[in-house]
This record gives sequence, C-alpha cells and structure tokens, in this order.
Amino acid sequence: MTFSRLYFNRGILFQNFRQHGWLGILFLIVLLFSLPLSIGTEYREVPYEITSLFQTNGQMHLLLALAFPVAIGLFLFRYMQSGASSDVYHSLPLKRKHLLTAHLFTGFMLILIPIWLTTAITGWVWGVLDEPAYIFTGDAIWMWGFSMSIYSVFMFMLTVAVGMCIGQSILQGLTVYALILLPMVFWGGYELHLQQHLLGFPFEQVGAVRTDISLITRMESIGSGTILWPELVIYAVLTVVFIALSYVIYARRKVESATEAVTFRVVKPIFRFGFMFTIVLIGGAYFTRIAPRESPDWGIIGYVVGAIVGYIGAEMLIRKTWLIWNGKLLPQMALYGIVVGLVLYVPVADWNGYAARVPAKEEVVQVKLGGDERVYHNGIMVKADDSKLYSNNPEFIDAILALHHKIVDSDLDLLGNLNYTQWDDSEFIFVNYELANGKVMKRRYQIPQSEFAQELSVLREMKDYKAVQYKTYKLDEDVLSIGIRSYLSGARKTYISNPQHIREFLDLLKQDILDQTYEEQTAPWESWANAQINQESDLDPNFPRTSWNFEIKSSYDRVLTWLKQQELYDQLNVSVDDIVSAQFVKQEFDGVGNGRSIYADSEYIDANLGEHKQVATQNKEIISDLLARQRTGFYTKEAVTVYQIKLNTVSGENIYMMLKEEDLTEAMQAILVDL
Repeated sequence: MTFSRLYFNRGILFQNFRQHGWLGILFLIVLLFSLPLSIGTEYREVPYEITSLFQTNGQMHLLLALAFPVAIGLFLFRYMQSGASSDVYHSLPLKRKHLLTAHLFTGFMLILIPIWLTTAITGWVWGVLDEPAYIFTGDAIWMWGFSMSIYSVFMFMLTVAVGMCIGQSILQGLTVYALILLPMVFWGGYELHLQQHLLGFPFEQVGAVRTDISLITRMESIGSGTILWPELVIYAVLTVVFIALSYVIYARRKVESATEAVTFRVVKPIFRFGFMFTIVLIGGAYFTRIAPRESPDWGIIGYVVGAIVGYIGAEMLIRKTWLIWNGKLLPQMALYGIVVGLVLYVPVADWNGYAARVPAKEEVVQVKLGGDERVYHNGIMVKADDSKLYSNNPEFIDAILALHHKIVDSDLDLLGNLNYTQWDDSEFIFVNYELANGKVMKRRYQIPQSEFAQELSVLREMKDYKAVQYKTYKLDEDVLSIGIRSYLSGARKTYISNPQHIREFLDLLKQDILDQTYEEQTAPWESWANAQINQESDLDPNFPRTSWNFEIKSSYDRVLTWLKQQELYDQLNVSVDDIVSAQFVKQEFDGVGNGRSIYADSEYIDANLGEHKQVATQNKEIISDLLARQRTGFYTKEAVTVYQIKLNTVSGENIYMMLKEEDLTEAMQAILVDL
C-alpha cells in the first residue's frame, strides 16, 4: 500500500497520462503505419528475404525512436524548467525520488506500450499474410521490438538526465541531440586534425566505423538490418546509468534553478569546455577543407576562430545574454584555450615519438601491406578475416622496414594538404605490423613514387606484395564462371564455364600476376582485357553470388597463349583489320589550379571534331601502334598536352583512347605536326 501510494501516486499518474497520453497514442499510430501496415500492404512478385525488420523501413523506425522519446521526456519533465510549475510540484507531500519514479514510469509506459503493441500486431500480420512481400522469422519480430525498446528508452533517459542539468526545455532538447552527434563530430573532427598533423596516422582504417558510434548517423546503415548485440548492451547499460544519475542529480537540484541554462556550478566548466572544443573541431575542419592550395595553416586559423566563437557562445548560453563582457572574460578564455590547445597538440607533437617510430625487426612477428577489407555479412558491414594477408617472410619484412625508415627520415612534407593530390605519382602505403607483444601497429602514408623508387621496386618484385595487392588468393577459391571483356571494345567478350577450363585459366592468371616485374606493374598502359570471376557467397542470403575483377595485361603470356589455344583470343582481340580509321584531336591543359585527372574523353573528341582541327588516318602501322598501347587516366598539376583519339570500327562501334605527347611514335608525330 505504502509503496503504491508513494512511488506510483495515482494522482500524478492520472495527471501525466491525461496531459501527455496523446504522445503515446501518436507514437503508436505512426509505428503502426511504418511497420505492420507497410508490411501488410506492400506487394512484391518475388518476396524479399530479410533478417531484420529494420530492412523494411529502418531509417523511419530509428527516426521515431530518436524523436518521440525525446519529446515525451521534454513534456513530462517540463515542470522542472518552469518556475511556477516547479514550485507547485515540489510543494506536494511527495519526496523527490517518488515524484521522479512516477514520471519515469509514465514515460516508460508511453514508450514501451506502443512499441510492443506494434510488435504484437506485426506478428499477427506476419501470421495471416498469404502472399507476404517480405520473408522473415519470428525472431526478427521480437528482435525489432527489443531493439526499438532499448533505443527509445535510452533516448528518453538521456533527455531526463540532461534535463536535470539544464534549466530550459529548448536548450535541453538541443543538448540531447548535440550529445548524440558529439561522438561523430569529435571523432570526425579529431581524426581530420590527426590526419593533417600526425605523420602516419591510419585515418581510413580508424575511421571505418565512425558512422556506428551515433544513433543519428546509424540511420544510414540501419536499413541494412545492422543490429549489433554489443551496441544494444552498451545502450542498455547507459540507460541504467542515466536512471541512477537522474535520482542522484534530482536530489541535489535546487528548485530555483528552473529557467537557468545550467543548473549546477560544477557543470558549467564542463559545458564551456565541451561546447568550445566542439566548435574548435568544427572550425578547424571547415577551414582545413576550404584552405587554398599550399595553405595548410588555414586549419590553425580555424582552431583559433572556433575557440573564440565557442567560448563566447558557451558564455552567452550560460548567462542567457549577449552582455557577457567583464574583466575575467579574456583570462578565462585564455585558460580554456590553453587546455584545448594541449588536447590538440600533445597527440601530434614530435616528442611523443609516434611519427618517428619504426619497429625493430625482432619486434615484428608478421606484416601486412594494405588497408582493412570490409564486407557485408548478413547485412552488416564487418571487417574481413585478414590473417591470410599477413606475411612472416624475413625478406618481405626487411623491404617494408627499409621503406618505412626512409619515409620517417625523409625531408619531404609528407603530410601535405587534404584538398588536392600532393604529387602526380602519389602512392598510398598502408602498413600493419603484428608485434611480439600481441599489438598491431598501423601506419598510412602518401608518398611520391619517384622519391622512393628503389625501395618500392624491391618491394613490388616480391610475391608477398603481389599476392595481397592483386588479391591472387581469390584465384585459389572455387569459381562458378568467368566472364572476360576486352578493355578496348565492350562488345568483345567471352565466357568460361567448364570447371577444368576455369581452373586452368585461374592457375595461369595467378602465375602471370605473380611474375610481373616492377616495370610491368607501373606501366601507364591500359590492360588488354578484364576477367570477372563469379563465386558463390554465404555472406548475405539476398546476394548468393559475388564477383571479383582481375586485369589481363598484354604481358600475361601464359593467359594469352591459353586463350589462343582455346580459340577465345580472337573473340576478345581488336585487330588492325577491325579499324577503318583513327581520328586525333589535340587537347591542352594549362596546369592552373589544384590539378586534375585526365582520361579518354569521348564527349570532348565528339564535340570538337567539327570545331577544332583534327587529323584522320587509315595508316595500318599507326593503328597497330594505337591498339598496342593506350594510356590510362592520370593525375597532373603540370601543363600537359594529350591527344584524344577515336577509332572507327568496321562494325560501327566507336573506340576512344588517349595518348600523351611523349607517347607518340615517329609516324604519329609526322601526321600530327600541323595540329
């Protein structure tokens, strides 16, 4: 009797449900429309098999879990943020813990009843449908209800806990969503800072999961059904923590703190620093992204501007006025600025040894060259098993360590600018060392090939490098079929389905790839053809097939000989007799700006054939040379002259290619002298 009267006071409960029950009803209606009604009315000729109900309309479901619980928290605890209602409620003959319990119980009912009614109705719809648009199990239904309950109750309790420290409802709501976005903003902004100022920081590998650390950014991936048990456990634990904090903080909150921006003095410096540091990261990221070429210091300007704006903004919010000037403002701003500066500086300082560290050979157990590979598994993006990509070959380890030593000892500015490619011959190096202490040391660099040609040539000649770089381990797996298409002509293709022929082709292709020289790997010419190998996959039930692409270069003698023996070569090869004529149009780039990528451009040549001077030829020698080599697209910041080329075939198909001026043969130069 006493427990019911004190902790679940009927008057408080009736008042809450009468005043705010419409939020629960609206929540239920929207949930019903977004899930059971959507599933029951959608029609598909071929039902879609799903592993999670979030695959039906997941972004909408998560949006509801982010919106309604926050609104319920704001409305239920609005009495704490208004002076008059705060006095009334706290004058009741109820202890604060009893008052809080009644409001929390109301909030849980307004959230959980709609979710589990929707879950039950969804189960009924699933059971009575004769021709469902989606195929799923009963586990998917209750898992949806459980997940939505965790997400929603977490958002509700976060709103309540924030409300204990904030005295204004609008600021309370804004703070809730700011906290939800804060991990993403902090991770993204700080990662950009480290990328710009810390040599070797492996930002692409570290940042691969940054979209999974905030419920707002999780909306992008929730549609694939990515429900993770560790994630749910974390949110459940945080919910319990917020419940406990709410009781502790509410017992100490002063009634007169209603309408104040921050209700506790101890929270004010935390609020100032958090707000200021967030704006600093945003300012630094923004100025870094808009920085002109060769102006990396713009990021520092962004940090300074962000610090000033952040501190002033925090003071305005705390004091609820723009009249914040006093004698303590500048010293306090400087103090907070120093703390923020230390947080930014210490991780990138030279004396911490991160940038200069290269492990000793005896520390290295094995090494992998290349970034992490991520694949979809049952709709979830996960890190693929990379154990087969590591090598303990002493020579391979020596070659990587030699390259690593030269990188850290180099006088070149290898940090560069994020807004443009630093060198025309840039190469990205990812190194993963598995050390004797069980840790993995990761580094990422962007280097010019010309400055590290000796080390790269030694490394690229090794089969350990080529096996990972060209994924030859995929050629050892079972393959259903192989499709080969000419790079010159999309109409020229062939198909291999005989199991014996498939295995012969894959074995020869692997040998040719592993036997490539450094010169063959770095040659600027397009490949002769592309081979697509098709495999069975058990990673996702909706995608039982997967495919991988491998280049067939003109230097792959084993593969080309085999194709000729199987009478497949002529189906792929474009010969001189297939070409009627070749047309050349000169294209010049002035090199002004941040650089550009240049490629064979069909629109440019077709648009300019009637406007600019062009040369056409039927010379078989020239055409043969063109078929033998066509330049790949390339990046340059320098002035360059290229020739866009159009080959007219007997069949009427147009083939487009490109050559640099230095690629021209003497015969080509002779006919192009007047262009």
